[in-house]
Amino acid sequence: MAKSIRVSDGVYDLAAAAGMAVHRSLAEQVEYWVRLGAALDAAGITMEESLLLLQGDRGVLDRMLAHVTSPPGKTRRRKRYTGDPSIAARNAQLEREVERGERSPESLFLFTREQVKSAKITQRQPDKPGKGW
Repeated sequence: MAKSIRVSDGVYDLAAAAGMAVHRSLAEQVEYWVRLGAALDAAGITMEESLLLLQGDRGVLDRMLAHVTSPPGKTRRRKRYTGDPSIAARNAQLEREVERGERSPESLFLFTREQVKSAKITQRQPDKPGKGW
């Protein structure tokens, strides 16, 4: 069942413009942003880190690559999103499978180490100077 929420005029206008550019309705665009934000949060990537990454900050990229490509036990544990009990239960199950050797830690990542190492980050420029997204 759909629910209504209030958002600021700025967010509304930004979502409407972004949605129009990619042929999504306003609701579809907001849902896309929510899912994207949840995925970043679950991965332990902060909004500040994602913005710095989009701006080409090599330090953030290096830290993320080190986290993804380091052997188990050599990286600091990142905070995980556990707001939904089913996510926490699934995380615990996956950790147990890794500990028992039933799955490799790398199998938990969307991209392989090779894909991450060879990735090139680019930033799309706004269509009109000064208008941003």
